[in-house]
Amino acid sequence: MKNHVARGDMGPLKRVMSRAVIALDTVTPWPSEHTIVDLRWTPNPGRVGILMRSNEPESTETRLGWIGNKARAWAWTGVLGEDLLPLLRGGDHTKPLVADAVDDGIGSFAMVGATPDSLRVFTNVHRSEAMYYTEVDDVVLFSNSAAALNLVRHDSATPVYSPLGLAGAIVHGLPVTSSTVFADVQIAPPGSRIVSDSTHDLRVEDRYVWQADADASFDEVASAIADSLVTYAKTLAGGAEKVIAAITGGKDSRLVVSALTAAGVPFLAYTNGLDESGEVHVGRQVAALIGAEHRTNRPAMTTAPSGKSFVAAQPELQAWMTLRSTGGLGNAFTTLPDPAKAHVLITKSVNLGGQGGEIIRGGWARSLAANDHGRDSALQLIRKSWFNNGDLLSPLAREAMHLDLAGSLARIGDAPVRGMLDAYVRNRTGRWLATMRHGESVVAPHATLLINNRMVRRILAAPDETLIEERLAHRVMNTIVPGIADLPFFRDRWTFEAKGPSTFHDPEGWAGRNPYTATDVPRANFNWRVAYTPALADYFTSYVLDNDSSLLFDVLDRKAVEKMLSGSRYRAPAAWALFSAQYTLNNGWLGGRPESPDTIQIEVPQA
Repeated sequence: MKNHVARGDMGPLKRVMSRAVIALDTVTPWPSEHTIVDLRWTPNPGRVGILMRSNEPESTETRLGWIGNKARAWAWTGVLGEDLLPLLRGGDHTKPLVADAVDDGIGSFAMVGATPDSLRVFTNVHRSEAMYYTEVDDVVLFSNSAAALNLVRHDSATPVYSPLGLAGAIVHGLPVTSSTVFADVQIAPPGSRIVSDSTHDLRVEDRYVWQADADASFDEVASAIADSLVTYAKTLAGGAEKVIAAITGGKDSRLVVSALTAAGVPFLAYTNGLDESGEVHVGRQVAALIGAEHRTNRPAMTTAPSGKSFVAAQPELQAWMTLRSTGGLGNAFTTLPDPAKAHVLITKSVNLGGQGGEIIRGGWARSLAANDHGRDSALQLIRKSWFNNGDLLSPLAREAMHLDLAGSLARIGDAPVRGMLDAYVRNRTGRWLATMRHGESVVAPHATLLINNRMVRRILAAPDETLIEERLAHRVMNTIVPGIADLPFFRDRWTFEAKGPSTFHDPEGWAGRNPYTATDVPRANFNWRVAYTPALADYFTSYVLDNDSSLLFDVLDRKAVEKMLSGSRYRAPAAWALFSAQYTLNNGWLGGRPESPDTIQIEVPQA
């Protein structure tokens, strides 16, 4: 409660807590029968209350999500390092020793520390587990559900949406700033402490790492990151009955399987796609090199009498699963599991992917050339990345987005390399992963190897020269498993040698690392989410454009959208983002699973 409320007056807190329970009933993604923990902590007399709801069965101490008594409480979401547990059991969140340990904690988490009179929210620097906040007249509220806060804030049965948040979701497929699609709800900054106590109703303390450690050498940083990855692989996967890891034709998943290999964790590697896929081809080669079993997950196909093959797409079901499990913040371009499924224990199965590896590759700073990483180059690159769908917005919405991102653009102008990494960690990975990982964690334990909080803090403090051209990621990968970084990728190279041999690494071997392209194989790059058939075009066009009164048209340039959806300037992620935004506004994600979703047949290229 805010400080103007008299001590002992519990009325405002009780009213808000009651509204919060109703909000959770509305937005909790899993069926009520799957709720394992439904906890209310309200020490009396006091000014603080906590609601905790979970569908994750008790497995390991670091995943309990709760430590508390009448004097203090800790609640968290995500992965917490074992070294923090003793401090949390005996320590007060207001004490510097405990707070500093949380700031530099191992794992991927968001955390709340509470006493009967104070509340403090901690976020990690990469913000893969997000926390949101808002205010009402008498109370400050924090949650890892933006939708729940929105319902409480507006005392409404359905969400109130934000035009600026919708514009951000369309420009980059997901929200990119502190604004969300839910009106009057803000995302907590990365690496921050938000304090509500007898001195402050709401104070944000920025603990983000900005300055580089001038004394850190390139080899020291790479060695520390490599050790951290291998150690964290043991933490996440050790003891599980089944460990599987995605392997694609790219770099990030290769870091994951390298770390698992070096950690001595047995695992099954898998690649999603057709047998002819370039991703599958490279995935098999990587698996063979490290001695791992490999499996191809092929999309389900039907064959017509003509002999043509088809994949069945159900956009509405895909949107429901994504939006439901991500609390209304997802994008149906990414397929997430059914949130109605029971949770899988980490002691049973762990599935690791390459999410977050872009940070080790330097974020957007990786695209800066060694001989040209000044202000103009950085700003040109970031505007291209951030506003790739800006042509779909109205002029006013574009201006609002530029203003919303002004702080990040200013940091890039002042310190191009650090600013580009900072923008990626704060506004790209932090938003994208917070949404996607939240959705995946509904049905399985959080297990993202490449974004350990302590490791990312070390990367943020790395010298500029380690962040450009993917040099750090290359050195880390070859440190973990020598030679694996030299195996060709699918349609990609290391940035430092993309334009020709580089003295940074083995210029004589450059030709042998020529990417696998499979340009003569029609099915090599097939991805049904990217394919744009007339049936899918009609479906998206009708769904997005037929509702003239939609809030979407407060931020969209209708003619630009029509042109894009007509196919002349089609971009698959943008089309799915528009569809997802409209599905959100329709509030279909708040209902039950669609019973008879439309099915669209997408033709698969012939072999």
